[in-house]
Amino acid sequence: MKKIYFLMAVVCILSIAAKAQNPSDNPQWLQELQRQNPGLIDSTAYYDAHPSAPGYRTYVIYYHQPLEHANPSSGQFHLRALITVNTNNDPTKAVNHFYCTGYSINYDCIFKHPDSTFVAEAKMCSSEIAHRYNANFIQIEHRYFQYSAPDQCWTNLDYLRAEEAAEDFHNFVEGMKKVLKGKWIMSGVSKGGITTLLQHAFYPNDMDIYVPYSAPFFRTDRDTLMQKYWYTHGWNQGLLDWFMSVRRAAFEGAPRQAGSTNTIWPIFYKMNAGRDGSQARMDTVFGIYICNAAYFGFLDHAYSDTVSIKKQFVKNDSILRSYNWNNYNDTVLAYIYSTDRFALDSIGRWLDTLRKYPEKKQIPGRRLVTHHYRPFGITEKEWWGEEDPYHTDNAKAYEYQAKRELGSHDFRFDMLAPTPEEGAWYNAYWQEKMGCLYDLTYPYFASLTYSPALYDRVMAATQNATKPIVLIYGEDDTWTGAAVKDEYINGSNVKKFILPAQNHLACFSSNTDKTQCDAIRAAIDAVLGSPQGIEQVPSDQVPSTKVLRDGQLVIKRGDKIYTLTGQQL
Repeated sequence: MKKIYFLMAVVCILSIAAKAQNPSDNPQWLQELQRQNPGLIDSTAYYDAHPSAPGYRTYVIYYHQPLEHANPSSGQFHLRALITVNTNNDPTKAVNHFYCTGYSINYDCIFKHPDSTFVAEAKMCSSEIAHRYNANFIQIEHRYFQYSAPDQCWTNLDYLRAEEAAEDFHNFVEGMKKVLKGKWIMSGVSKGGITTLLQHAFYPNDMDIYVPYSAPFFRTDRDTLMQKYWYTHGWNQGLLDWFMSVRRAAFEGAPRQAGSTNTIWPIFYKMNAGRDGSQARMDTVFGIYICNAAYFGFLDHAYSDTVSIKKQFVKNDSILRSYNWNNYNDTVLAYIYSTDRFALDSIGRWLDTLRKYPEKKQIPGRRLVTHHYRPFGITEKEWWGEEDPYHTDNAKAYEYQAKRELGSHDFRFDMLAPTPEEGAWYNAYWQEKMGCLYDLTYPYFASLTYSPALYDRVMAATQNATKPIVLIYGEDDTWTGAAVKDEYINGSNVKKFILPAQNHLACFSSNTDKTQCDAIRAAIDAVLGSPQGIEQVPSDQVPSTKVLRDGQLVIKRGDKIYTLTGQQL
């Protein structure tokens, strides 16, 4: 780990030396930030600008943090963050958008080109606030995720607590405020939304306003609220009935014991590398099987909409008919469950293989690992080009938090199994074998005890909030089933919006419900002031023209000047 930081420091020095002629590489505000924060390291590492956002620059920083804030002798680790600023602005006066995923910094959407947040078409739930207010966009990693973790981090997870993470962020924000004097807003999506509510509960004065997106919260270690919402909200009855029928078809053929002769199980077992025949492996693969059967449609409900799903069904039916298969029979279901997708546009070659092997036992084994075994985020090999065994398993960090203090969603199989007796059997099996995947491979997890104390503290702080909180959810989102309950929404400082026809990526920029989206904008504007983006000025009221300014093409609208990406200068 130390070698990696040393190499990174060398790269930073070489990069700075090569570009020292550009004063924006280490501007005065950043020099002052370093001077005011002795714990700040590597803060002059930066990214070349995104082609579509040439006026922005992103700086990578690492900030020293103690493992246990009340015990400085506990050791230290480095908390990673990115700061993206508009080089045409004075960052010390700009709004500061503090964004946390609750996991690592997302690679594909953010880490490759952090400044692409400010590209005109990039407005999403993660970036629409920074985009609207032309803010300093500060992304921060959660402790124990990716490189914001100590060496040998999996040998002791006791420091992975919400209170310690909140103090990490508090220290960081206090340090940044010494130089970045503008207003502060915190947001996050999903677990990032949870993290936003947690920060408010522990340090309400860190921000001027908090905006959690799609934030579920559980008071038990295994909560079924999301399942119930999934089965009863957001979709029309025809789609819901179809998904339920597919799930039930899987359970009707599910093996209750070794040696079952049904047609789904042998294929699924071989596809998931269960060929060794051991009972332990049988239990694990069967657990994956019933998990996939229960999860079928889960992500589609959370991230899709009914219109696109209907279109996909038409496409699926066409593909099935081309193979003379008229129904989603059990062999096709096996493929769907192994990938957790309802789309069949890539199934052709697999079906051709099945035709070559009419005897199911002849089908070549093919390992198709489900998304339940993929880590949250990506491996360090994909990040840095080499494997780091100490910082790759983000799922382990999440599971630890869930089992200890955050809780998680759970499934019950009563609505899926053919009979109530079988439903009870599956429920018991799930509780014993698969309640947490890491119980099977990491015995330490099995001894963890969940406490609702954190939930109670956060809900009490939310209900009695003295700083504004704006909660945003999508009506078609599975996670909305575990939204903050109405009893904790006080109506003055805390407001909750459920946007129709939106999913887990709900955002106010899409303007699904104009009345609600305008209310969200108004609530945030009341704290942060007038928006700075060009898209906020009605084009039919103020004409715009493109003009040259200091050799650069810009947009002039009224008495204001904007970049071509829509940010006010």
